Amino acid sequence: MRNVEGLELSAAIEALEADGIQVTTLEVSSRKGVDGDERRVVRAKQTGENSAELTFAVFKTRIDAPEE
Repeated sequence: MRNVEGLELSAAIEALEADGIQVTTLEVSSRKGVDGDERRVVRAKQTGENSAELTFAVFKTRIDAPEE
């Protein structure tokens, strides 16, 4: 399985599905949470020969995003 950690979630899913891998997702966050604008893969785990679980978190990546 190719390494997709750090990629935007939709790009990671697209890449793995193109390789014939069935993808499930799991969202994680801090207790406070972040009002972010990008979903990034923080962990990719192969769960079978043709399946994987992508764990993702929402990140604030815009420089001009207001502080909380």
